[in-house]
Amino acid sequence: MKSLSLELIELIAANRCLSSKDKANLCQVNNQFYYAVTHLLYKHIMINSPRQYLLLKASVQNRYLASFVHRLDFSSYTTRGSRWTEEKAKSIIIAEELADLISRCDQLQELFVGEEMMHAFVSPKIIQSIFNHQNRLRTIDFTGFCDRSFTTVMADFFKPSTLSKLEMLALEQGGQDGYEGQEQEPLELSNWSIPKELANISFYMCMALSQEHFFIPFFDKIRSSGNQLTRLDLAYTQITSSLFVHLQNTTTLTHLNLQGCHSLSCCSPLISFLQNNCSKLIELNLNMDFNGIGGSRFCHDCITKILESTTTAMQSLDMGGHTNLDDHLLSKLIGQHHFSQLRRFSIAYCRNISLEVLQRFLVGLPNLFYLNLARTPLTIDLSCLPRVLNRLSIGIKVIEISPFTPKRYPIQLSEWKLSSQGRRTYYSRDSVDPKYIYSKKMLMLDNQILSPMNKYWCYSY
Repeated sequence: MKSLSLELIELIAANRCLSSKDKANLCQVNNQFYYAVTHLLYKHIMINSPRQYLLLKASVQNRYLASFVHRLDFSSYTTRGSRWTEEKAKSIIIAEELADLISRCDQLQELFVGEEMMHAFVSPKIIQSIFNHQNRLRTIDFTGFCDRSFTTVMADFFKPSTLSKLEMLALEQGGQDGYEGQEQEPLELSNWSIPKELANISFYMCMALSQEHFFIPFFDKIRSSGNQLTRLDLAYTQITSSLFVHLQNTTTLTHLNLQGCHSLSCCSPLISFLQNNCSKLIELNLNMDFNGIGGSRFCHDCITKILESTTTAMQSLDMGGHTNLDDHLLSKLIGQHHFSQLRRFSIAYCRNISLEVLQRFLVGLPNLFYLNLARTPLTIDLSCLPRVLNRLSIGIKVIEISPFTPKRYPIQLSEWKLSSQGRRTYYSRDSVDPKYIYSKKMLMLDNQILSPMNKYWCYSY
């Protein structure tokens, strides 16, 4: 042990097979191990229980340790298995202390927060600690924030206030003399700012956030701050198509998730936004299906414009729930080269696509690996299913099918094996594990280590 260099110790500790507990044990071997491993132990922190939170709060009082923290993940904070009551678990999260914790982690780059900690985020102090141009945050991920009190706090916090230029000058000088009776030009004054490096944002299932009082001022501020967004997840929010006026010319998006945003409409600013601001898209999720209910009424022309605006860089495309995505439209796209790199494709709940047209379309997708046919006639009808599986391209290894069928699917159909994960059901072949092939909740980072709750939203829901 004593002969190992710091570099070799660090290389051992960086092995992904080692848990946080393993790294903590390594830190206790001797001083050499402590200095080699400590920064790895604190770099990516995932808090799942009240006791872990208390340990973190005590640790970051030490500025040396706090400076190592790059990622804070509170998305799976829960009392389950902790023997704590919910009331006691909530009582230890004091808004002022959490705001101080976040502020002390001055190298923090990624912040993930789930619904179980939503009660603490009704404090403007916490919001202020996050939206501060001095921090280094690149990624912010809020999931399941639906409480009305949080909505009110966010609306009040992000509401622009105005003072005249002379009033601003008077405040800076500590007085108000000299501006009465003179012409006053309004000037925006705000108590918040966008972190300079912020590029990845998720408000997944934050259904109560107001477009007028939060999203519009928020994205206006991003535009004025010069930030270029890379990944944006607004799935299951109450946004409308008019929001995209405020996103024009502000993004270099590679990933966009608008799943379940049922207030979006075609022939709107959304279409021009996708055409003019999304030339680098790798992933686009426009799934309008919600548990098999509903479906968008996007017209043929707008769906065509969306599909034709994709580039050969596109690897993941979800057009589930679009009623007018049919044989006629799909036939017009056969032979085009927009989808040559596509690996994941979903037409779930698209009821007007036949196997014959789909098969001809798939010929132009040589790299396709995953296909979602859930709640389509092709997989609802069990008598049709073997023919569907046998005639699809050999490159496709995973097919997602409807989990809510009243009949029981065969465990095996020729070389295809049945499996399920949460609410999702698959047929797969060639020993491929289909459970973690396609994420419905957009991943904020490449090779992201997911908390249990984020893993549920991504792959089981």
